[in-house]
Amino acid sequence: MFWLPVLVLILVAILLALWPLLRGRGPVDPMDQAVAFYQARKAELERQHAAGQIGDADFEAAMAEQGRHLLSLGRGRGSIAGEGAARRRKIAALAMLVLVPGITLAVYLRIGQPGLPDLPLASRPVTPQNMDVASALQRIEQHLARNPDDGRGYEVVAPVYLRAGRFADAAFAYRRVIALLGPSATRHADLGEALVAEKDGIITAEAREAFEKAVALEPGYAKARFYLAVLLEQDGNRAGAIEKLAALAAELGTGPGRMRVEAEIARMRTESGENERGGPASEAGQSIAALPEAERQAAIRSMVDQLDARLAAGSGTLGEWQRLIRARLVLDEPDKARETLGRARAALAGEPDSLKVLDQLAGEIPGKAP
Repeated sequence: MFWLPVLVLILVAILLALWPLLRGRGPVDPMDQAVAFYQARKAELERQHAAGQIGDADFEAAMAEQGRHLLSLGRGRGSIAGEGAARRRKIAALAMLVLVPGITLAVYLRIGQPGLPDLPLASRPVTPQNMDVASALQRIEQHLARNPDDGRGYEVVAPVYLRAGRFADAAFAYRRVIALLGPSATRHADLGEALVAEKDGIITAEAREAFEKAVALEPGYAKARFYLAVLLEQDGNRAGAIEKLAALAAELGTGPGRMRVEAEIARMRTESGENERGGPASEAGQSIAALPEAERQAAIRSMVDQLDARLAAGSGTLGEWQRLIRARLVLDEPDKARETLGRARAALAGEPDSLKVLDQLAGEIPGKAP
């Protein structure tokens, strides 16, 4: 299968090379040229004789000379049918038929590799069209090492760190931007977002401070308001979080930002069992909401104790343990929250990711860590 197309290509190359020779002009007969010259010269002499430019004797002598010249060419010579030209074409064609494939095969057999397997397109190395992000970051970092007060440089590299998952570096860069270029709502909100990402979604005290500064500088700043609303849920006030997010969604135009806020509202309502109107979806929830404050707190405490007892009887999920720990914090029971955290760690000992979340949650419990 390999040599067949090679042979076809060689034949095509030979035909292309021979084509001018194959379609070359036919043999030229010198006698035909002499006759044509004789006739043209005769016509010229007759014109001159008629015009009186030459006499009769000169005309006859010139015509006789042209006739003798024509006879001398035809005497014994015949027509040279281009035998020399035809012979040269044959030699050239033979040379091409032999030399072109011979030289081609000799060169390929020396430097070619007909047994080399194909290289699939997917595995072929591709030269990147864009600058390598790691190389670009390295150059920027080298520049910042030489120019530690270049606030613009930190402002450029901070979002790159954030997209690359280097959240701690992003937070450091945003701190430098604020220190060197001054505060702004965007810079404080970006710092808070990097801190939240660093803690896997937990809004720490530093992140809260950053968001509050952003809102202080620009009260309507959506990103900061979003995270402060989520912080209410983390503090146990899910109803307040939903209320804040709903107000934010009403102010946002149609787009990805509003979709994210509405998705967060839907998640909170699903987890809390609320309907779309914001009230408790279940009859039990509606009954508790209608109770006086003291009775409502007692009912909530009873529900928390029931969840505690159910988790004590089985392993439970990470989300259930988180709800129980935060419920203890909302009920102002930090000691029970720490005790519950220890039980959660024991129950989820085989889940490293869950333990990581619990370690972050431990930072929210006041007092000595368990």
